[in-house]
Amino acid sequence: MTYAGRWDTSQVGFGPETPELIARTLGPDPAVVVRTGTYVVDPPFFGNGDIGRVAVCGAVNELAATGAEPRHIALGIVLEAGLPLDLVHRLTASVRAAAAEAQVTVAAVDTKVVRAGEADRVFLTATAFGERAGPPLDLDTVRPGDAIVVTGPLGNHAAHLVSLRDGLGYEHHVPSDCAPLGGLLRTVVADVRHARPVVAGGLAEVLRLCAAGRGLTLRVDEAALPVRYETRVALATCGLAPLDAACAGCLCLFVPPGRTRAVLAALRAHPYGRHAAVVGEVTADPLGDVEFATPDGARRARTPSAGPLPERLL
Repeated sequence: MTYAGRWDTSQVGFGPETPELIARTLGPDPAVVVRTGTYVVDPPFFGNGDIGRVAVCGAVNELAATGAEPRHIALGIVLEAGLPLDLVHRLTASVRAAAAEAQVTVAAVDTKVVRAGEADRVFLTATAFGERAGPPLDLDTVRPGDAIVVTGPLGNHAAHLVSLRDGLGYEHHVPSDCAPLGGLLRTVVADVRHARPVVAGGLAEVLRLCAAGRGLTLRVDEAALPVRYETRVALATCGLAPLDAACAGCLCLFVPPGRTRAVLAALRAHPYGRHAAVVGEVTADPLGDVEFATPDGARRARTPSAGPLPERLL
């Protein structure tokens, strides 16, 4: 749910007067930007992270993708009775470390405990607050000819969790990519038209939403997608394609064609952007769809993954 810019009150049950109330309170172009999300992860504690890091990074990345500077974060935590104290300590330490890395202050925390069996150990809601630092990275600014850039490998987070959950053993080779990306985006934001985190639903969902929202067709080169071999194998065991797999430390960027080389160089110089790649382009076709070019040169519409999408990855 978004508390800045555009509003869709029908999705959350707000009354029709809500947008007007917000506009009177914050003005037509508020300097304060807010993003909030609820996070459930299965398992909530995993190899190189936990739900605390996922929640902080997720909220911060959603806010940074608007072009705003993250400043503060507020957390609502639901704990299941009987959660071992060492896991509570791990969670709080992880939240502090992720917030410090993201350069945000934990401004408020509310905690509730529910009876055993009413939650899967811990659920989190995270709200990030930031300041508008420049023009918003609106989807409306995307133009035909823009390059589609991803800042890192696809599917690592989903592969790590699926492997842990199903006992596949790949989690030792594929760590989660969960990371705060505000600093990475800051290095290239002046050369980016639009940005979106790649989260639940994967890159395929991001591209579908952008194509439909902008009314232009996006052409993607499947051979250019950055996917680790171990990730591909782990996802294939459950019939999930990397394009549909959740990430927790990857952005999809739309970059003007004349700035693509500079953006790639800046991204690859950052620890979280070393594997950045151009994966496609925006075309002038007004169908508002996503077209995939296969390695053999054919172009086709894409069908979803054969297997059911894993639930509760983010």
